[in-house]
Order: sequence, then structure tokens, then C-alpha cells
Amino acid sequence: MSVAKVRMTTASGLEAALTAFEDPAAKARDLLRLHRTWSHTREVPQGARGVVARSWLRQTPEGDKVSRPISDDALLGRRERSQLLGSVVPLLKERLLPLAHEAGNELVISDDEGYPLWMFGPSPVRRQSDGLGFVEGARWREGDVGTNALGTAMEERRPVQIFGPEHAREDQHAWVCTSAPILDRRARMPLGVVTLSGAFRTAHPHTLMLVTMAVREAVEKLAGEHDRDLRRVARASEPYAGAGRFVVVDRHGWVARAEGYGVGERVWVPSSLRAGSLWVPEIGQVRAEAISGGWVLHEDVALAAAVRVEVVRRPPAHVVVASGDTTVEVPLSERHAEIVALLAEHPAGLDTAALMSRLDGVGSPVTIRAEMSRLRKRLGGLIESRPYRLTAPATVRPDPT
Repeated sequence: MSVAKVRMTTASGLEAALTAFEDPAAKARDLLRLHRTWSHTREVPQGARGVVARSWLRQTPEGDKVSRPISDDALLGRRERSQLLGSVVPLLKERLLPLAHEAGNELVISDDEGYPLWMFGPSPVRRQSDGLGFVEGARWREGDVGTNALGTAMEERRPVQIFGPEHAREDQHAWVCTSAPILDRRARMPLGVVTLSGAFRTAHPHTLMLVTMAVREAVEKLAGEHDRDLRRVARASEPYAGAGRFVVVDRHGWVARAEGYGVGERVWVPSSLRAGSLWVPEIGQVRAEAISGGWVLHEDVALAAAVRVEVVRRPPAHVVVASGDTTVEVPLSERHAEIVALLAEHPAGLDTAALMSRLDGVGSPVTIRAEMSRLRKRLGGLIESRPYRLTAPATVRPDPT
């Protein structure tokens, strides 16, 4: 499939599938010619919108893919696991369901894996949707049913409108679908996707903005709830005030409070975090203790010597830090990996001049000090200065061939 023939330019803002002045029927005829070219040649033709071209390139136009719905029990289980998403369903219904009824569209709210969990709208459009297999519990990622707004919005991680023959499956060519992902600030992952879908003659560019604005309001609501949760976690840590250096985080590593540490708004914590000792990038060796809604990460210098560092110098450059039962991979730039490897080879340490003499392309001591400052922040507690040295035994993995 030729990438060179694809027009890949995209607008910086929202990109509706058609303008308010275009005739939907004429637009569908033009797009059908593009779709047939793609189907017959397996090459994306000139004229396909960038978002559609990228989607068509991610698949082959062979056959009509079908997604089978999961069981009712599995669907209920997914709803129970999607409590954050469920908390904004009333808001989304309030903002979008009146428009859906008026336009003859349905409102679909799917989870982070592309399973529609809630579907609302007029009975006629719901029956037509059922005929396509677009039902609660039937996953609609691109890999399941080809190009569609829900699946493509998940791939692109931005609002998408797919019109008529831009859909990969021919039985969807009479539809227009507008989707926007809900990006969860807590886990920094898509929480779900909101979709309005209906007959292509109901297509309007304003729908894209309306769905986007409703999703934006839902995200703001979730962010407000997260801020309140962080304040509750901070209050739960009050008994630890004055008990040395510590950082208080929620279950995703968002910082609610810090005493004695200069950290950003979030630090890395393992998803399977449990009480005990571990090494945390940007902080160093800590002892984790559970509190209501999160964790207190206490400084734990006594176990710092147990940390081992394994350096990988070729892309993807990273260091592996093993401490107790935890192993952490910390991505590094190639320059930073090179510096850590040098320090591992010189356990007594290197001063600024010695590092300059061993690193290519470093023009001044200021550059060395700036790089070391960034590196020390990245590898909290593992690098000392005057001279620069590692505080734990280190080995250098041979460069891959």
C-alpha cells in the first residue's frame, strides 16, 4: 500500500467531514468513488481526508468485519469497572440527548476498550443501529469493524467525524458518526468515547463541536472531582506532618502533598503498589504506607545501598533499577544513558572536567552541569556530586548488536 499517494495534511483544529453548504448526497457519491478505489487497489487515493487516509492505511479493505456482543454479565461487569465514566453519563445525556432526538441520532458512550456500555436515542435509529451490530457490548475498535468514528477517535485520541463512505464497511455508508474521546487526567489514558450517530443526511459540522464541548465539560467535571479527591488524600496524611521527608500521592501517583521533596504534580508509582520499600524515579528509595485514597512515600535511606542499576546505552536508552521486589525501567536520553554508563565504569566518581573529556560534543562546564542537574532530578538519590558518582553498585549491559 503506497503511503506516498496519501494526502496526510490535517487541520490544527477540529475537522468536520463536510461543510454546512455541501449536499450530503453529492458528498456521499464523491466519497464512494474514493472508497471503491481503495477497495480495488488497496491504495488510499488522493482526496481522502487525512484522518480517513490514516485509518484506511491501518487496515486492509477485505470483507465486512463483524463484532459479536459480549454476554450480559460481562457487560454489567464492564459498567461496574467504569464507575468514573458512569459518573458523567447523566451530564452527557443532559447535554447531547435532546440534540440526538431532534436530529434522529443516537447517543453512545463506550469504555476505554471500545465497548458501547450505554446507548440512548429514538427507537427507529436504535433499530437500524442494531441491524449493523452496533449494540451495547459489541466492541467497535478499528480492528473489529474497520474505520468508524468511535474506533478512529480512539486511535487518533481526538474528536473525529466519519461520513458515509469514509466508513470501511459498506453497510455503514448511509451513516454519519461523530465521536470524541474522554481523556482521563488521573491515568492519562482514554476513559471512553462519546458518539452521536445517525443517517448521513443528518450530518452537520456543528455536531463535531457540540460533542467536543460536551466531552470537555465532562473532563472538567472529572478533573474537579480529582482535585477534591487529592485534597481528601492530603487531609488523611495530616498525622505524618513533621515526620521527616515524604510525598503523599493518590493511587495513580498524583501528588497531594510533599514535605522535603521538590516534585512535580505526578510521580511514577507501580500499578501494583503495596506497602514496603521501593525505588521511585525523582524521589529515590522510599517506604510506602497506605492511607485512605492513596499512599505516603517516606524517605528510606537505610535501604539505598540495595539498589542495583543496569545501564542500556543504545535506543531505547534506559536504566533498570532493582530494589527489593520491584524493578523500574527509567527512560533516558542517549546522552544521559552515556553519562550513567561512564559513572558506572568509574565508581570513585568523575568531576566536571573528567566528564567533559570523555563525552563528545560537550563544549563547556555549564553544559555538563545542566545535564547533570536534569539527570539527578530524573534519578533521585542515585547520583551524588563533587565528584559526580553513583550511590549504588552498577553494571553496564553490553550494547546490542
